[in-house]
Amino acid sequence: SGSGFFITADGYIVTNNHVVADADEIKVVMKDGRELKATVVGRDEGTDLAVIKVIDPKAKGADFPYVNFENQAKPRVGDWVITIGNPFGLGGTATAGIISAYGRDIGETFVDYIQIDAPINRGNSGGPTFDIYGRVIGVNTAIFSPTGGSVGIGFAIPADVANVITKQLIAGGKISRGYIGATIQNFTSEMAEAQGTPGQKGAIVADLVPGGPSQRAGLQPGDVVTSVNGVTVRTSSELTREVAKAHAGETLHLNVLRDGKPKTIDVRSGTRPSEQQLAANDNRGGDDQGGPSQGLGQPKNPVVIGLALAPLDEANRRRIGVDAAIKGVLVTSVDQNSDAATKGLRKDDVIVRAGDRDVALASDVGAAVDAAKKAGRPSILMGVHRAGRTIFLPIKVSG
Repeated sequence: SGSGFFITADGYIVTNNHVVADADEIKVVMKDGRELKATVVGRDEGTDLAVIKVIDPKAKGADFPYVNFENQAKPRVGDWVITIGNPFGLGGTATAGIISAYGRDIGETFVDYIQIDAPINRGNSGGPTFDIYGRVIGVNTAIFSPTGGSVGIGFAIPADVANVITKQLIAGGKISRGYIGATIQNFTSEMAEAQGTPGQKGAIVADLVPGGPSQRAGLQPGDVVTSVNGVTVRTSSELTREVAKAHAGETLHLNVLRDGKPKTIDVRSGTRPSEQQLAANDNRGGDDQGGPSQGLGQPKNPVVIGLALAPLDEANRRRIGVDAAIKGVLVTSVDQNSDAATKGLRKDDVIVRAGDRDVALASDVGAAVDAAKKAGRPSILMGVHRAGRTIFLPIKVSG
């Protein structure tokens, strides 16, 4: 694939998982031009790391130069770094820059990335990020770019994360992570205001896997998780990372807010499915195509804060593909001048929760809105079921 890699002291080669794709055997090209056969020892989609090992008889007894992960002396923001890779197939290339920031979340929930401005281009992935003393402080893995080329915003997996993952891959060939069977979102400041808990941080539970660990433990949609085993979580990514640290069967102590009141829930961790399995579950059901418009002579649907609402009858369930277990009211139209439209609500969404109550009738939504107004809250938190998933959105109660 023409990408970067490096050899560790124990003789294994580290690179990115997407570099080796689904291959079992690959070819490694050394700096001196030697081409050696290698086999994939293990790969981890969650961190995009892979470990391979040279098996070519020509390499037997050869002394390869190696590097070490630096897990102690953490460089500071502003310190110089050097990245090595094979950009555009040109061959081993070094580029220099500084550490721009730590703790970047770019969507891969298991890693707090290092942001660097050393130029990283196609072919640098999997190569080492060195400090000025030649110690590996990270693994080049991604860039942020509107053009596809380097614009000075690159990301590296920190050495301590890469070290733990690669050692596990060498030992067993795969990574096992904890799993609680819940879909979560960031609990935003607007959501916190809507719930009457301004300034509260955490992760809100949007949906539960039927029969999964969270559902069995009594966790509910709308619960806001604030800590796991005493470790404070401020975002959904932090919650995912804390859960992932658990072993299957281990009990996780979750501190949550339910309707603004603290509660502790013990969840027995399962084993996280593969990324392909999770993606398949995310794509379940749902149909965004609208049905026929409401006919003349039918009663007009009540409108609440810009949402025209109707009962979720069997005909509508079949039309939009909603499971019989889902309870709520159907959105038949959205006022395009409303905050609901701005937040992305649309026809055929199903409102399953409003404020502190589950929804079965349009009047439940109206009552929740009235309660929010009386409490002086600017917004109401709505649980919206769409395409097989539930998300929470803060909607202004003024319209």
